[in-house]
Amino acid sequence: MSKILTLITLFVSCFLFSQTTVFGGVAGLSFRKNNVKDSIAPTDTLTGRLMNYHLVKDPVHGSFFKKLDGNLNQPSLFFVSNKFGGTDKKVYGKIGSSVISSLGIDDFSDTLRINSPQLSSKILTFTKTDTGKKINPIVLLNKKTDPTLLIPEILVFDNNLSPIDKQKIETYLSVKYGITINDISEKNYVSYAGDILWDSKKNKNYNFRITGIGRDDAFGLYQKQSKNSEDEHIIMSLNTLKATNYQNPETLNQGTFVLWGDNNQSFSFKEADLLSAHPKRDMFRMWKAQIKNSGTQTVKTYLYLTLSGLSPSDKVILRLFANESNYQNDISTDILGEKIGDKYIFKDIMWDIDHDGTEYFTFNLKDSQSEQNIQMVSTCNDLGSGIVKVSVPSDLFPFSYSLKSLNSNQVIVAPTSGTTNPIVFNNLLPDNYKLIIQKSGQNDIIRTFDLEGIVNQNIDDHYVWQGNPIELDLNTDSYQYVLTSPAGQTTGTAPFLLNGTGTYQLKIKNKLGCEVNKPLSVLTQADYNALQSTSLFKKISVSPNPSHDGNLTVKVELKSIKPLTIKIFNSLGVLIKQGQYPPSADFTIPMNIPPVVGYYNIKIFIPEEGKGVNFLIN
Repeated sequence: MSKILTLITLFVSCFLFSQTTVFGGVAGLSFRKNNVKDSIAPTDTLTGRLMNYHLVKDPVHGSFFKKLDGNLNQPSLFFVSNKFGGTDKKVYGKIGSSVISSLGIDDFSDTLRINSPQLSSKILTFTKTDTGKKINPIVLLNKKTDPTLLIPEILVFDNNLSPIDKQKIETYLSVKYGITINDISEKNYVSYAGDILWDSKKNKNYNFRITGIGRDDAFGLYQKQSKNSEDEHIIMSLNTLKATNYQNPETLNQGTFVLWGDNNQSFSFKEADLLSAHPKRDMFRMWKAQIKNSGTQTVKTYLYLTLSGLSPSDKVILRLFANESNYQNDISTDILGEKIGDKYIFKDIMWDIDHDGTEYFTFNLKDSQSEQNIQMVSTCNDLGSGIVKVSVPSDLFPFSYSLKSLNSNQVIVAPTSGTTNPIVFNNLLPDNYKLIIQKSGQNDIIRTFDLEGIVNQNIDDHYVWQGNPIELDLNTDSYQYVLTSPAGQTTGTAPFLLNGTGTYQLKIKNKLGCEVNKPLSVLTQADYNALQSTSLFKKISVSPNPSHDGNLTVKVELKSIKPLTIKIFNSLGVLIKQGQYPPSADFTIPMNIPPVVGYYNIKIFIPEEGKGVNFLIN
């Protein structure tokens, strides 16, 4: 009787995991194990069993073995799980000669290592070529002893797939399971039809926590609601969110997608600012959406935001910017969130109504203090002389105020009774400031203003032309820019590109209309080398580069004794760290910045010139 049961089990296993040759238009599929269960039975438990609203339930209890036709000397493996990383090695199975574990894949001299201290959801993609060994074409999966381990899908191809075919498979898995494949790599998301659903280079500042909804019938993909495995804050859904994706009754046209990623900034609200081009209490984190709509009807969704710690009277607004120009000019469509528990629900969001394929969005906090009509009334000449005038509503009296430096955290003006309107500060040095206004019985009113930012820009005096456009990483969150080319052509919205040699003019403007003009020279390699021969810099090094923890050491050797200034900008052009150092000819400067994954630019200045060094945290 036991032999009969064994044969039945083997037959069922072969039926469940039968081989096919093409998947989503990609040839060479040798094996697929799909553990997603669409229909939900009354006895099914969803808690701890969902990956992006898909119920993961392996129909095979115990270990699993299958021998494949053909060979696996040049395989392409795709393995999805919610538990990759950590420090303890848990072996999940073996495919051909590849051993898959929680720490990655080991295969003779080939390895794919997961460098993550915490267990998390990942898509492992592994290819190899090993024609010199006899490799047994088997799939062996160990019996699961961890009830929280989820392995929703495994795909095995018997050949090294082309880069575009790999991207198609990874895109399908990423959208379905809410797992980002990019981080800081330049990898596009591509549909079965070859449409670029997420352009990594065009969206280079938003390649974090990429998530999507969409339909691609060739892969059997029909994602109607989605959240990222790294981010529980944002959920997007076709109409009302359901317990599982399968239970969502809404429809999408075949070939329609909405993908979104963020700029990896803090999930918190800024203080209202008196000089910024975006003066409201918007969130530091910003999202970009790329939309591919194959139908005639505008794609419409709900968006769910999980946010705690706000007062009952606070309101949260979803701000939609139709394009880069609208964002730079702070023009948005606003949707008020409906608060239910710790979630804010934004209904009937219309995506890409101008049909340009992109949208930007963030959230805005409306609280009692941010609604106070506090205004900067200084002239540009005032600001240039360190004179700051701030008007306050007449009903705010009596009040007190103080002023702090955000760079040094020092108190510049101790608490002072407000007796005049406007408040006037004299002889302020270039710095980034926080004004705190206090009135008895009310929350503190906070406003920030940056007197040095307009000249603290992530730009160099000289660039080298190497045949490709040079994109400037500018702080469009705080300033407006106009770039004028040597031929007189102007650009007022990102991307700001240097498209050849010559002298460009960059105009930088703040909220008050105060302007600074910066010349930027793009030189041939020969001209740049000639310029460097007269440089006062002997040597610059930054280590480690890349860094994992945000710690770095900057070493600078000069030809003569000079004072030194270092400024570190992120990829959004925002100054995040700076330091000034007394005269020397040899500097060794340890620095640290928050360990936020991404690209940075380190600007190193002496009075006569400056240099830039690219830096990476991964």
